[in-house]
Amino acid sequence: VRFRAKQWYQRRVRGIGRVVARAAAEHLTPVTLELGGKCPVIVDETTNVETAAKRIAWGKCVNAGQTCIAPDYVLCHKKHYTAFIEHYRAHVKDMYGADPEKSEDYARIVSDRHFSRLSELLAMGTVEVGGQTNPETRFISPTLITKPDLASSLMTDEIFGPILPVLQYDDLNAVIKDLRSKEKPLVCYVFSNNGKHIDLIKKRVSCGTMDVNDCLMHMMVPTLPFGGVGNSGMGAYHGKASFDQFSHTKSVLHRPIGLESVTSLRYPPYDAEWKQNLMYSLTYYKPSAPSNSITKYAVSSTVALGAFAYAFAWPGSSGQ
Repeated sequence: VRFRAKQWYQRRVRGIGRVVARAAAEHLTPVTLELGGKCPVIVDETTNVETAAKRIAWGKCVNAGQTCIAPDYVLCHKKHYTAFIEHYRAHVKDMYGADPEKSEDYARIVSDRHFSRLSELLAMGTVEVGGQTNPETRFISPTLITKPDLASSLMTDEIFGPILPVLQYDDLNAVIKDLRSKEKPLVCYVFSNNGKHIDLIKKRVSCGTMDVNDCLMHMMVPTLPFGGVGNSGMGAYHGKASFDQFSHTKSVLHRPIGLESVTSLRYPPYDAEWKQNLMYSLTYYKPSAPSNSITKYAVSSTVALGAFAYAFAWPGSSGQ
């Protein structure tokens, strides 16, 4: 890595996360990593499956699936499984025509190496939609695969292409358990009209971002922090989050030089009983004050003065 010998304040890098973090660690340089991963899509039995299929097809086919937030695979409830496949087929045709290779709106694979890698994935399941390729132009049609080999790279590695595996389920808790056993994704997509299902997934599935009933659109909200967690990255940016992420928060204490008679309480010796009582009271008595700033100031001041009066052993007294 060429920047090993340079000290940069922040680096935002996608992809080679561990290499970058290791290089930055040599100089104790903080990093912001957006790394991607396998972004799951949950389609439950309560959603509008036609709309869900349309939005997923669009999200998958943007730049021919070559985005870090592209839907990577679909977990579809068995009630909608067959309908989802047919709606996906229809929406791909509506968007890119009967022959997507002739569409001016459909991209190509970025390199020969990635074209070869993606072409191999087509044999790791049953092709239900698409599957056409052209090595001369690096074209791979929008493809939907059923019955994928769960142990294959199709289901273990990030696809980063227009190939979408679909699996069916009948128990949402089993889906959540399976997702929790895997690396944390950059994005988790949920299509549901059931508030309890949505809340359950939000609470139990850890991911960088979650989109409910849409794909990719979190990137269009400039005030919504975006970033990964665990294997999908660290740190978040966009809007104010970018300013916070790429800035250092410097704490400054500035107090007047006067009032030394009060400050002198902190200086040794500490053998005077009144000083020990006062310091003990101020250290361990922490009242919960109201949220109103004026009231909070008044309460805290009163408590401090009261603690001082209580703890101070006046001359001539026993100090009890």
